Amino acid sequence: MAEEAWFLIVNPQAGGGKGLKKKASIIAALQHAGLSHFVYETKCPGDASTSVEEAVSKGYRRFVVAGGDGTLNEVANGILNQKYVPSDQLLLAQIPVGTGNDWRRSWNIPNSIEGSVALLKNPKSAKQDVASITFQANGKEEKLWFMNVAGCGFDAEVTLSANAAKAKGKSGFFTYIGQLVKTLASYQEPEVQFRVDNQTHSAHLFSLLAGICKYAGNAMKLVPQANPSDGLFHLTIASKISRLKVILNLPRLFSGSFTQLKEVKSLTCTEIEIQTSGLPIQADGESIGHTPAIFVVHPLKLHIVIAP
Repeated sequence: MAEEAWFLIVNPQAGGGKGLKKKASIIAALQHAGLSHFVYETKCPGDASTSVEEAVSKGYRRFVVAGGDGTLNEVANGILNQKYVPSDQLLLAQIPVGTGNDWRRSWNIPNSIEGSVALLKNPKSAKQDVASITFQANGKEEKLWFMNVAGCGFDAEVTLSANAAKAKGKSGFFTYIGQLVKTLASYQEPEVQFRVDNQTHSAHLFSLLAGICKYAGNAMKLVPQANPSDGLFHLTIASKISRLKVILNLPRLFSGSFTQLKEVKSLTCTEIEIQTSGLPIQADGESIGHTPAIFVVHPLKLHIVIAP
């Protein structure tokens, strides 16, 4: 029956083509585990989200993503946007075959096919928060959901560069670091007006990150205090920091200890408004548009498979 089967969404382009290369191994692992499944291979951006809505209409209630954080985000958007059943009645899992695979780190999801497939048998599950972003793109207002980390400023500029490199077939950890260094050389901190809940701020902003989960940018612990089930954004806000200090503290991005720098603030809230126009925004590792934008937390709307 569709309700008990896993609807497997494979992004063949994930991880620079790893999705396609590992498709047969993923299907074999599902078969070996005795898990009923239907395979859907995405064809273009946005296809994963549309396929979810169609699958729910046909009775599917369990979804597993063979892809990275971008594909996972698309599927989550499909789950949250469909109108057939409450979103938390649908179960979402990941077999990580992307470039960064950052979301899975906050939930200790194995990075192997065998390990992640094993979680699908008698799955342990939890509910996590998500967030909506209302932003500007293509001359109009748009709205998307995210489930990991989003932000504007330096990280969004790096994401733009990294995505452009990915489009040319260059991806992975060292590509990301290369784009980070390249962006740092030319980045100028804009003066940004923004609101955190009811408190207004103005700063020469290096970066503003809103975390549901902790990790982004290929294993960087950019929002170390984030808790995906506490109903809050955890913010990492950096301002007036020199390029040299950023370079010297790059290793601390992976431990999360960079948040101890005097130029970095950590806050919690449920809503953020970026009022300054024209700043690029990234969500779950994908460039989506630009400010002005409003970020809002929606507690416990996503039902996910986690490690025991």
